[in-house]
Amino acid sequence: MPVIRALALVFCATNVAAQETPVSPDVFLDLAENQTVTFMLDRTDLLVGEERFINRERSVWTRSDGSCAMGDITVRGAKLCFVYDDDPGTNHCWLPFEETGELFVRSTVNGQVQRIAGMEKRRLECLGEPLS
Repeated sequence: MPVIRALALVFCATNVAAQETPVSPDVFLDLAENQTVTFMLDRTDLLVGEERFINRERSVWTRSDGSCAMGDITVRGAKLCFVYDDDPGTNHCWLPFEETGELFVRSTVNGQVQRIAGMEKRRLECLGEPLS
């Protein structure tokens, strides 16, 4: 019986450690503003794309194929939403969260999770990217 109880405690501790902690969009933007953020598919090394957060309202999204689009950023409650110039009228909204010391975003449309693999001050290699 003590072994089962110990395993149950380990399972519960692991579950608590792996829990998602919501991160407000404003906190996310505080971290990302003036940074280029690298997005990977969930916990893999598959590059989804990079986004340079010019300020809290504008971004440049560069996909893994090198194509790019300008984005308008809005905060809607717990969601961080983007509308890109190559897909006008479509809101791409994400819920930022932290888990085991890493930052992630989850799509409100299809549930896809992307891991923030890095944030750094640098420009993107993108034709037509604005300077500010």
